[in-house]
Amino acid sequence: MNAVPPGPYRIFQGDADAPPRLAPEPADDAAVLATLDPHAVAVRELLRPAGPPPAGRTLEVFSRAWFEELEAKRYAAPGSWLRRALEFSRHPHDTMLMMGPGAGTDALQYQRHGTAVTICTTPDDCPALIRRNFEQRGLSVRVGRAQADGGLPYEAGRFDLAYLNWLNAPPPDAAARVAEVYRVLKPGGKVFVLAPARYDAGLWQRVLTPWRFRFAGGALSDGPRYSGRALRRLFGEFADPLTLKRHLRRSELPYLWRSSPLGVMQRLMGRVLVLKAFKPIAAALAGPAPLPRAA
Repeated sequence: MNAVPPGPYRIFQGDADAPPRLAPEPADDAAVLATLDPHAVAVRELLRPAGPPPAGRTLEVFSRAWFEELEAKRYAAPGSWLRRALEFSRHPHDTMLMMGPGAGTDALQYQRHGTAVTICTTPDDCPALIRRNFEQRGLSVRVGRAQADGGLPYEAGRFDLAYLNWLNAPPPDAAARVAEVYRVLKPGGKVFVLAPARYDAGLWQRVLTPWRFRFAGGALSDGPRYSGRALRRLFGEFADPLTLKRHLRRSELPYLWRSSPLGVMQRLMGRVLVLKAFKPIAAALAGPAPLPRAA
């Protein structure tokens, strides 16, 4: 991965062969970033529930040091599982479609290990924030935009990998999104999905202690929650689906279980459901897929 010289970066829309256009001027991005709540950005990136911002912070917002601190905290406990589950270092030279990038922290990890990442944004995303994160590191990234009807502006069989983060920006039509991701993946391609877990610590606290329920964790997401079975059913066209539960703080456990091994408990009642699955190799024998829909 080569660093790029200072200056405007090219943002690619749709296919790699499409003519590039210049990114917005820095002043335009600065105006967009000025409208963001940095604390809200941080708690989403750190997989934490909303709460009051910490006092006494001195780092300049959206500076390189601010992004680096966010990155360090995202992969520290209890988020250390992210590096293993998302396999940052195992896909050099592969191409990846990423949706739900947040501030782009995970995209940075893949690119550092040689994965060619293309971020496809929706109205819930902020391309200016992603650009700022990459520019602060002297890097660039391809950024496209999903079509208004939910379609993806890429040809069939374009990508080796797909990353879908539904924790903060679930798609309005999950089945249609899954079908589009299936279309743009190569046969044998792999998909990673992060979604809110239905049977998490909060649910078990409500079941076990309804008379004194007060879930210390708060909600990670307002989006639909999934059981492992429901998520595997949604990705039914994919082969070899594997679901994992991860992400849990000890303070979020029911009181009587707080002395239990945290690694075991997060597998039983973790707050994030991870799915990994493959597009079947046999899909290559099904004939040519339809062309992407026009924008």
